[in-house]
Amino acid sequence: MAAELVMPKWGLTMQEGLIGRWLKQEGDVVEKGEPLLEVETEKITNLVEAPASGVLARILFPAGSTVPVTHAIALIAQPGEALPDAPPSAAEAARADGAPASSAVAVAAPAAPPRQIRAMPAARRLAAERELDLARLVGSGPEGTITREDVEHALRQVSAAKPVPPIQKVGFYSDGMRLDGMLYTPDGLPPGEKRAAVVLLAGYTYLKSFVLPDIARALSAAGYAALLFDYRGFGDSEGPRWRLLPAEQVGDARAALTFVADQPQVDSERLAIVGLSLGGSNAIAAASADSRVGAVVAVASPGNGERWLRGLRRYWEWDEFLARIAADRSRRVRSGETSRVHPLEIVLPDPETESFFERVYGEFPEMRCELALETAEALIEFRPEDQIARLAPRPVLLVHGAADRLVPPDESRQLFERAGSPRRMEVLPGVGHFDWVMPGSHGFKDVTQRIARFLQDVMPAA
Repeated sequence: MAAELVMPKWGLTMQEGLIGRWLKQEGDVVEKGEPLLEVETEKITNLVEAPASGVLARILFPAGSTVPVTHAIALIAQPGEALPDAPPSAAEAARADGAPASSAVAVAAPAAPPRQIRAMPAARRLAAERELDLARLVGSGPEGTITREDVEHALRQVSAAKPVPPIQKVGFYSDGMRLDGMLYTPDGLPPGEKRAAVVLLAGYTYLKSFVLPDIARALSAAGYAALLFDYRGFGDSEGPRWRLLPAEQVGDARAALTFVADQPQVDSERLAIVGLSLGGSNAIAAASADSRVGAVVAVASPGNGERWLRGLRRYWEWDEFLARIAADRSRRVRSGETSRVHPLEIVLPDPETESFFERVYGEFPEMRCELALETAEALIEFRPEDQIARLAPRPVLLVHGAADRLVPPDESRQLFERAGSPRRMEVLPGVGHFDWVMPGSHGFKDVTQRIARFLQDVMPAA
């Protein structure tokens, strides 16, 4: 029986999802767990993976469709399997060419068993690992035996001719921990062509599925490759759960730079890094230590952790906060244990921030987390403003909302004063910390266009 791919339900209040694009087409062979399409909601964008291996036999809803959660959006069948009638609404959506829906569609049966093939054991192992059909190869060994060198040569040819997918689910390692990411590439990029690449860094406790995919899509439309990922301990990445130390996140950012520079569609000489909020602070710190970065963008980012966190509190609150941190430091030394606190006990929220996180946590309970109080101490010691001068002569763009009450715009002004040339600072009138992050909003389009224009000026994509 054909397996149904259904519209997932992400979050308690999600009722429907928008199909952004299909990554596979009808008739394509798919593997269980392979990304098949991109789905967007009001707050997140994510990839939907195949629930089973087989053939993508029928797409029930094309890109651009809004589909209720749990409704079937595609069918995955086995070779030779007949499919049932599609529901009227789905069949209508699937028939983009106006052809009538059939009552039973047979998926193509597998080809006849291949002839006996002479191949060295090493060649067979490598071909099996890379899913290469040995029947298509002509061996260079004795009596036409296929050697490992023959397989390696064929793999290079396949790689050179294979179209570059617009979105890939990827993974790479930082300090031995596997980080989960997504790599966006311009649509229709010819094999062998290389583009400039951008690494995108999430903000304080954010996951890669929030905001970043929409920025990545805008950058790929402008011609750039764009990599986004979950820091260690967050989202789908490995590592101690909810561990947030800036120095480690900066290390993850540098690992991401190494990974993206190794991709065949990326020009390793043209790398940029863009960060949101705390991610922008991480971007500055990573670029100051990594000469491979050619341009930096920081959006609403603190330059001095102590000044930032202190400015969110009254004097007596700051005094008590430092006392809690000192007590926790002693406890860690004596017992190896640390206190766990709500993230907004460290970054004290204004009403807008508190309301924003209440909505996010209400819709996505999996986003709720507790951070070690050690995070507060690490943030206080984190001072990207002391590092930003090392970026020169590489260009930097600082973007900040004039009405930001979580990270005051003076943080970007301090960074700007300490940065060398070339540097830009753009203050957005009436914009707060979160009111621009909803994809499709005027503020979101404004910020992403500013980022894209800056990168096109200082580091053209092609």
